Amino acid sequence: MSRALRIALATEPFEQADGDVAVVSFFSADRPLRGAAGRADWRLCGMLSALIAEGRLSGAEGEALLMPTFGRLRAPRLLVLGLGGSTRFGAAEVAGAARDAVSRLLDLRARSAVVSIPGEWIGAVPARPAAEAVARGALEALAPRGEGFALRLLVAPEVASRALRGLEAAASRARVAGIGLDLPDLDPEPGVPVRRARSAPSGSGPISQAPSRP
Repeated sequence: MSRALRIALATEPFEQADGDVAVVSFFSADRPLRGAAGRADWRLCGMLSALIAEGRLSGAEGEALLMPTFGRLRAPRLLVLGLGGSTRFGAAEVAGAARDAVSRLLDLRARSAVVSIPGEWIGAVPARPAAEAVARGALEALAPRGEGFALRLLVAPEVASRALRGLEAAASRARVAGIGLDLPDLDPEPGVPVRRARSAPSGSGPISQAPSRP
C-alpha cells in the first residue's frame, strides 16, 4: 500500500536532525520564542524574532511561513506554524497542528520532516498522549492523499519511553484506517531507557515565502 507513515523517535538537538523540512510551531503569546522555535531562532541568528518584530509573523492559528535555513539547520527548509492561543490547548489541538503540518508538507512535495511535539514547551499534554496525537494527526493528513511520508519526532530524552508508548498506541488507529504505521527501532542516547518499537502491520492553507538572505 502506498499510503504509509514512518515515524522515527529521536532525542538529538533539533538543528542536527535530518529531513526535507524542519517544522516548528509557536503560540501567539510566545515572546520570546520557546521550544524548537526558540532553538531554530537562535540558530538562525534571530531571524524569526525579526520577522515577528516586522509584523510578518505572529503565531496566529493557521499561519504558516516557509523559509530557507542557510545551512544553519541540517534540514534545508524551515516551516513555521502558528498555533494561536495556548488556552485549552490539548491533545486534539496537537493532532490538528500535526495534520496541518503534514498536509502542508505534502503540498510542498516533501517526503520527510523533522518536528517536535506542538506545544510541548507548556507541558499541557503529557508525552504519551501528545506523541499519539501527532501520529493521529499525521495519519489523518495522509489518509486521503495516497502518499507516504517519513516523520522524525524529536522529544526530550527523559520522556522518550512515554512518547514511544504513545506511538505504539497509534498503531491500532493506523490499522483501522488501512495505513501502514512503521515505528523503526529507536537508538536512544546512552543511559536513556527506551523500549524498542515494533512495526505495525500495513493494511491547508497558503504558505508564504520568506526572502533569502544575500
